Amino acid sequence: MSRNLLTAAAWLMLLILLAAGIYVLFGAPAEPTFSETENRMLAERPAFSLTAFFDRSFADGLETYLADRFPARIRIIDSTRELKQLGSLATWEEYARVAQSDVAVMDIPKEETESGTVTVTPRPTRIPAPTATPTAVPRETPVPEGGSGILESSPEPTATPEPTATPRPTKPSADPNAFPAVMELYLLDGTKRTEPISMMRGDLLARAQLLDAYASLLPPEGMLIVSTPPNSVRASRLLTLQDPQGMVSEFEPFLEAVTAENVAVVTGADLLSEHLLAGEYVYFRTDRHWTPYGAYLVTSRMLALTGRTIPPYEAFSKQQEHPFLGNIYRDSRNRQLEGNPDTLDIVTPSHPVRVTRYADKSISREMPFIDWNADARDRYTVYLGGPSGRLNVIERTDLPAGSQYRTCLLITDSFGLCAVPYLIEAYDRVLLYDPRYYEPFAMGHISEHVEGYGVEDIYFIADDGSFCGDTFISLCNRQF
Repeated sequence: MSRNLLTAAAWLMLLILLAAGIYVLFGAPAEPTFSETENRMLAERPAFSLTAFFDRSFADGLETYLADRFPARIRIIDSTRELKQLGSLATWEEYARVAQSDVAVMDIPKEETESGTVTVTPRPTRIPAPTATPTAVPRETPVPEGGSGILESSPEPTATPEPTATPRPTKPSADPNAFPAVMELYLLDGTKRTEPISMMRGDLLARAQLLDAYASLLPPEGMLIVSTPPNSVRASRLLTLQDPQGMVSEFEPFLEAVTAENVAVVTGADLLSEHLLAGEYVYFRTDRHWTPYGAYLVTSRMLALTGRTIPPYEAFSKQQEHPFLGNIYRDSRNRQLEGNPDTLDIVTPSHPVRVTRYADKSISREMPFIDWNADARDRYTVYLGGPSGRLNVIERTDLPAGSQYRTCLLITDSFGLCAVPYLIEAYDRVLLYDPRYYEPFAMGHISEHVEGYGVEDIYFIADDGSFCGDTFISLCNRQF
């Protein structure tokens, strides 16, 4: 008898849990929740419809919703991260060699003040010669009418200088089959290729077609500029070679050759390795990202292709943080890296800006451009607190009423975060789109915002890992 009671009680408990799960999934109010830990809005429960069921958007939304609302999820994430850090016994010998390299170690003299505070003076870097900024010319483009919520078109500013009238270069016609079947991004040690990452020609062609699709959304004079620079994991190894010659990318020349006329390419591997081997501080040692100076070099070159110029790096306002120990150190706890920390330049825009982070078309919250409370374990995300959020809109607030905003779209993940201060110098509004956080069921497809905001140019920045991996690119395709 008691056994039957235990069985009945077990079944009753199972039914109660099942009923509670069904209520949470379908009956509980679908209020948006903001995760302070991740600095983003959690996924909302998707609305069921036959259309959404058959095109799989309901299933995709439900999967994301359940992943975000799992009980004790944040506690599990934090515990797992702490266990990973405590249990990390990696020596990371190559990073130790980089930390000991004469080229990699910054010359940072420290001076003790009377108050005991350490002041840090960075070593000088080679800065590109400043270029004259074009004179501001008001535009007479009529302000679009209609629209609501996030897609409402704002006027475009007249205070930002017009780009110089540089004719778009004509691309020679190229047959994709004339390129090798397998292409590489590699380090050059003397005449020997090393540390390669390879891609099939067909996969690269698919990425070229994706770039063409985004470029097709632009007005006739608009351009899409792409760069796929190596991250610091690969770049730092260049300094450990016996005869380092540079980083070489076969990806970007292929993209340049096979994409549409309004797609242009900046080969980040060539540009950054030149400065890296010259002893300049373009990559962190303890973090997987480039430094804000490395981002400046590539972003200013990308802007130049649209005829836009920005001030030299030294002209930007910055606050330096030293020591800075990034996510490579966080995951390895390497003592030699700890003894050779980085310095983080926190670059601020020269104009006052407002950052709006959208959870869906009607729900948003304002964010600080510089999040001084960013997690110390991932301090690089001081810019906007990281790229999370369905869509981030950064716009100047010092423009006269009725001005017409010049707008660009930045497609990137955390790697391209510190490019935003440079883009907002050349435009009046930047849409930051990270495909990892964007959800079409809540926001509509990204093409709607390109049209709704009047995007003039698109910048695509993805490090070698994101560009060669499937996740980032497939999300860009799905959310188009």
